Amino acid sequence: MTITDIIEQRARNLPPEYQQMVLDFIDSLFIDNQRIESEKPCLNWAGALSNVNEDVFSLQKKALLWRDTDEISD
Repeated sequence: MTITDIIEQRARNLPPEYQQMVLDFIDSLFIDNQRIESEKPCLNWAGALSNVNEDVFSLQKKALLWRDTDEISD
């Protein structure tokens, strides 16, 4: 007996208002699953700075300066 068969069998034994609650719960699980799938991060930027010959700390310092001064310079 599969899990689907067990769920179906148990749902049949419930009164109609509880069957509706089960259906609503299953629908909410679908919505949650779609939301989680859409929130997966996109990592296509990974390795984009591999050709930069500066250490992490100098890049971090530049980023902080750029953020605070709105100037971009080398």
